[in-house]
Amino acid sequence: MKKNGFTLIELLGVITILAMLGVIIVPTISKVISDNKRELYDVQISNIKSGASNFVSENIFSDRLEIPSGSSIGIKLGKLKELGYVDSEISDPITKNKFSDDLIIMITNRDNVFSYTVCDGSVNCDYASVWE
Repeated sequence: MKKNGFTLIELLGVITILAMLGVIIVPTISKVISDNKRELYDVQISNIKSGASNFVSENIFSDRLEIPSGSSIGIKLGKLKELGYVDSEISDPITKNKFSDDLIIMITNRDNVFSYTVCDGSVNCDYASVWE
């Protein structure tokens, strides 16, 4: 007699192997996706800081912007977008939402060495005023 198909034992064996592979693979893929979103978030924050740096480079020696040594000011992301220093569609890959235009970038001058901090809630920002 010719046998067509698989036995119940063979099917259960294949299903068990697939289930074990799923238990191993799904958490690994989930972690890789999460890590990649965090890395992309860091790249987006770096892009915002770069835009703020370009803004300062072009405006620090003009009448438009003055940051005395030892002090800090904040600038809103919306202003950097408006002036063309940051892409207007920049978004947070973790939440999948656009960064708020009210997001503050703190610019600190320490002996004409400028540092940039994005005040996204993960850091404490202490700036004197917001540049308009």
